[in-house]
Amino acid sequence: MNLKMRISKKGSYLTEAAISLPVFLIAVIVMSSVILMYACIEDCSFIAANELRRCAAEAVIADTSIAMPYRIKKEITAKHSQIESARLVDSGFRTERWGIDELLIVDLRLHLRTANPLGIRAVADYDLALATRAYVGRERDETSMSAEEFADEDAIAVYIFPSRGERYHSGGCTFLRAACTSAVLSDSIKRKYRSCPLCHSGRAGSGTLIYYFPADGESYHLPGCSSLQRNYIELEKSTAIERGYTPCSKCGG
Repeated sequence: MNLKMRISKKGSYLTEAAISLPVFLIAVIVMSSVILMYACIEDCSFIAANELRRCAAEAVIADTSIAMPYRIKKEITAKHSQIESARLVDSGFRTERWGIDELLIVDLRLHLRTANPLGIRAVADYDLALATRAYVGRERDETSMSAEEFADEDAIAVYIFPSRGERYHSGGCTFLRAACTSAVLSDSIKRKYRSCPLCHSGRAGSGTLIYYFPADGESYHLPGCSSLQRNYIELEKSTAIERGYTPCSKCGG
C-alpha cells in the first residue's frame, strides 16, 4: 500500500510567520527604546558642554562652582522627560586634575526611563562626565615686559652660519653673498651647474629640491651635502652675542 503525504507550503509559511513576527516586533521595540535614549543622551551632552563653555568664559569674573551643575541639571530635566533623576557625582571649579590646572569639571549620573510604542519601558543609567579649562590665562612669577621691551624697536638683525663659524655678520657682508640658495632642479640649472661629486646630485631627477651658490658656486647639491655648511640664518644681535658669536672682522657685524 502506497501512502502519499501532502505538505502544505502555505501552512509552513504561516507557522514560520507566527514564530518570527513576535521576535521581530520585540526587536523593533528594543531598538526604538535604545534610539530614543541615545538621542536623549547626545542632547544632554551638548547641553552640559555648552554650559561648561559659558562657565569657562565667566570664570575670570565670577565663581560659578555652585551654579554650573545646577544649571546643567535644570536644563536637561526640563527638556527631557526621559530623565527621571540627575545626581551630581563630582564637580570642580578652577581645580587641578591630571596635571592640568584651571579645570572646570562636572560628572552627573543620569537615570533614564523611555516609553516605547507598545508600552514596554526601557531603563538605563548613564554617567555624563565633561571637563574643560577656564578662560583665565596663567599667572606667572616673572616680571611683565614693558611696552618698550615688547616692541623691541632697538633690536638689530645679524646673520650667523650655524654649521660653522663663530662670527656674526651684517646684511651687506660679502660672506653672505657666498651663501647658498634653494631651487627645483631643472634643465637650465643642469646646463649652468655641474653635479656635486660629494652628494652625487647628478642622480637626482628633475623637480628635486637642490641647493647651489649663485655667487661663486659651480655645482648643485642635495640636502645634507657637506658643502652646504655655508648656509646662514638671521637672528637678533643680542641673541648672537649671548650664544658666543663675535663681530665679523670684515663687516664689523
